[in-house]
Amino acid sequence: MENKTTEDQKMSTQDIGNKEAIKSVEFSALEPVQSKPGERNMSNIDMLMDIKIPVIVELGQTEMLMRDILALSPGAIIELDSLAGEPVKVTVRGKTIAHGEVVVVDENFGVKITMLIDPQDKIKGMG
Repeated sequence: MENKTTEDQKMSTQDIGNKEAIKSVEFSALEPVQSKPGERNMSNIDMLMDIKIPVIVELGQTEMLMRDILALSPGAIIELDSLAGEPVKVTVRGKTIAHGEVVVVDENFGVKITMLIDPQDKIKGMG
């Protein structure tokens, strides 16, 4: 058994001496993928069109004490910081994209867009 340990030590000493054997790797340049004949050539934006993104409509907000939140029951009313009839914010990923008013469509609530945020303002808000 002692011979094996000595051989292992010799090998590890040899491995340390072979550091020059490590070389950097060079990759060839990537080329754009060519579409096959008869295959539809989709642009990048076309690929994104079927992605679902959460849209949030914010009626208002408020702060409540934990005891008041735990005491909520069906039929409880939470007072918000916005007035009745005031436009609601439509947000995507935390950015307001539009304002609208709440409407009822087939017994469901919806939002009728009344104003879109200017694209320049959206870009400024991202920075």
